[in-house]
Amino acid sequence: MNQSKFIKDKNDFEETLYCVKQTFHYEQRLPNQVYKVPFQKNVVIDFDDAMSHVFWYELEKWMNVSDDSFVIMAVLDPDPVDYYYKEFSQYNWCILQKETIADEYWNTLNQGPDESPADAILFNSEVVIWLSPSRKWAMWGERSYGICILSFNDDAINDFENELWFTMEQAIADLISLNFRNYTVPEEIISKLMKFYSDM
Repeated sequence: MNQSKFIKDKNDFEETLYCVKQTFHYEQRLPNQVYKVPFQKNVVIDFDDAMSHVFWYELEKWMNVSDDSFVIMAVLDPDPVDYYYKEFSQYNWCILQKETIADEYWNTLNQGPDESPADAILFNSEVVIWLSPSRKWAMWGERSYGICILSFNDDAINDFENELWFTMEQAIADLISLNFRNYTVPEEIISKLMKFYSDM
């Protein structure tokens, strides 16, 4: 049985949206500060890695540390209401239970509406967030920057540091620059990203 589900009910969406808005500046975008209450630690992950089969194992580790029974994965752009619900009568938001397996995570990313497979999260998502319901960690991803920012306070999560993790300084050089002309990130963007997300 699939342990992940897309949100279809409006009340469930509103409840999840409340949780999201408690954590994120929902309307903001990088390089600005996207967290309402900034976390102590930030690391950067390649956006494409987060959109992969094996990334479920990372989410599973973080859920174990935060003692959460599920994680929220929500697409902010395209708009979950004005576009996704209006077109498909469901939201591009999911509840991923702890019992989910990597294959199910991958299937969820690939699962588009019957009438529009191209609207699967894997293909049509500019801004995506992953959120611990206890709000012990959160992750904000933007495809146009090629990155996700994992933010947390718990040192136990820091113990999971691996080859997927970049400092913001490394990410600017190795990931973000790939999305700019001549691989040159404007100084204004560098300044903001370093100010808000460069503590490790």
